Amino acid sequence: MTLERIEPKYREKTAYVYLRQSSPGQVKKNVEGARRQRRMQERVKELGWPATRICLLGGDTGQSGESQHGREDYQVILEGVLNGHAGAVAARELSRLARDDQDWNQLLRICRYRNVLLIDEHRVYDARDPQDRVMLGIAGAFSEFELALIVDRMQQCRLDKAERGELYDRLATGYICRVEPHLEKHPDDRVQRAVAKVFDQFDRCLSVLQLHDQLLEEGFELPIVPQGRDWRDLEWITPSYDQLLYMLKHPVYAGIYVRGRKQTLVELDDEGHVKKHRRCVPRNQWAVFLENHHDPYITPARWEQNVEKVASNARGAGMPHAPQESPSLLVGLLRCQRCGSKLHATYPHGVIRYTCRGGSAQRQRPRKHCFSFTATHVEERVAELVLEVVRPAGIAAAHEATERLAKEQRERRQLIVDRWEACREAAARAEREYKATDATYSSVRRHLAAEWEAALGAVDVEAARLAAFDAQSWTLPTAEQQRVLDRLGQDVDRIWHHPRASMALKKQIVRTLVEEILVEPDADRDELVFCIHWTGGHHTQLREPRQPRKAVGKGLDLKATIETLRKVLRDGAIAAALNRERIHPATEETWTARRVMSFRREHGIPGFSESVKDEQGWLTQAEAANCLSVSAMSVTRLVQEGILPAEQPAVRLPAVIQRPALNLPQVRRAVMALKNSHNRPLTHDPNQLNLFPTTNS
Repeated sequence: MTLERIEPKYREKTAYVYLRQSSPGQVKKNVEGARRQRRMQERVKELGWPATRICLLGGDTGQSGESQHGREDYQVILEGVLNGHAGAVAARELSRLARDDQDWNQLLRICRYRNVLLIDEHRVYDARDPQDRVMLGIAGAFSEFELALIVDRMQQCRLDKAERGELYDRLATGYICRVEPHLEKHPDDRVQRAVAKVFDQFDRCLSVLQLHDQLLEEGFELPIVPQGRDWRDLEWITPSYDQLLYMLKHPVYAGIYVRGRKQTLVELDDEGHVKKHRRCVPRNQWAVFLENHHDPYITPARWEQNVEKVASNARGAGMPHAPQESPSLLVGLLRCQRCGSKLHATYPHGVIRYTCRGGSAQRQRPRKHCFSFTATHVEERVAELVLEVVRPAGIAAAHEATERLAKEQRERRQLIVDRWEACREAAARAEREYKATDATYSSVRRHLAAEWEAALGAVDVEAARLAAFDAQSWTLPTAEQQRVLDRLGQDVDRIWHHPRASMALKKQIVRTLVEEILVEPDADRDELVFCIHWTGGHHTQLREPRQPRKAVGKGLDLKATIETLRKVLRDGAIAAALNRERIHPATEETWTARRVMSFRREHGIPGFSESVKDEQGWLTQAEAANCLSVSAMSVTRLVQEGILPAEQPAVRLPAVIQRPALNLPQVRRAVMALKNSHNRPLTHDPNQLNLFPTTNS
């Protein structure tokens, strides 16, 4: 269409000049292409449109034209055409308007019926003209084909490069690429120690969230190289949860190069717009998986363990999540034998209660549960069985904890030293810059002097932090401390029942030893049957009354009870024992260490003394069990049957045993018979494997 054939009615309406480049990278690099697109404004003026009726639209720059969704300026053009405000739509290449054939034909159709011209840098098109319409239709089809061809070619080139292990979208923390395409660890020792600490610390944590909390508490920082900066120019930042999760799950730290962990899916939403979203791809479908590609921080086996650990802690993963500090020991392990549903833990009035809801849902009776029970005594019996397993390893665990604590102290000190040295380097650099600046630049020197002063202040802060850490640091145990550790390792029961013992750690121990516990009501005997499935295939059956035992303590002489218990227990342990048996003071409140102490002082009862305990020969059940080389449960049975004399205020309260009583003839005979028989704390069935095989001592 020639200039003479452009009717005045077109020039009386707005001419929209559309600018677009497909990506932010093109915006930065193709500056000349952007200038050529803007020159379309001059071409429209030459065609007769006044400057006041030319609308330049460049808001879609950096977005792909494969869909009209999300392109606001393109929507402005469509609205202008539909409302009759547009006289022409111009672009240097009309393919800039739409790379999708459907979007292009939609624009062409409304321009035809609204009598709007289409203009590129070579020609003016009238959508009502059949010949122009054919040309525009062919151009739209070729535009979509060209985009698909370009994308396919680029993706194939990227895949070829990835198959050689040379494609990096971004470098993982702790890695650099000084000479492409070789990936290597950052040569800074501080960087390597920081990355290694993340993995070492995760081995001692139950979840990524716990790892994140511990690192924040220590003031830990991760090194990053800002985009486009030299690898020597490091920044130290506080790690986020997502950064730690990325490090623990990514195989790059195991020396493995991978591509295709995620896939981009293109779908239509409810409104017919094209939308993209990313999804994780199963490992067996990853496009590239190259082992031993570069120097690793961890082994592949350790990476597999980390991935499995993270997955197991995810809620809804079909397995118990990371243990929490809730009072229920067996939460996540109990399953109904009848319907297979997990039991839910609740805490009415501070009492642990488990409920099966699955069976009621199957019978469409939402208000009535399958069954429920109070689990305080059950958890105590399971804890006794677990302690029976871990007791032989108590001494080794105490020594390992000592070594681990010493290692943690060294790592934390090294982090402080690293920060101190980094501050010293920054101060030295600030000093050099200040001294290298000519004295005539007084304002610059004042600014540099302030930076130098701030750097020296940071050095003093880190030095003070290091001195404070050294003053409070834990040292390796002396010979006396070593004997205390040996004794502590033997007294596993006391550690387990200590008021400050971590409930999350107890749960982790139980879950290491127990896979699950099946529960089934026995209506004939009004009991609950617990089948404990231990790790390794062993199993144990326990029976508990359906109704919880009556609360003891009514009519109990509190003064005599506390007088007996204080011989072997401190005030906090006495409070825990009384609360466990629901023996309340006169005020009906729960016991605390302070209330026990007040009660003792009011009634003239002395407190616990280790020296008096050793002098009088008072023993707990656990200590007596160690002396006799039997289980604590066996000692409890000897006391209950009257074979072993003991002071015990109530049936389930701790007992006080005199050391000479262990040498009584009836006690020796009973212990020998116990060791030579099959009488163990577990039920014996010739058709099942026992966790504790019978051995002769």
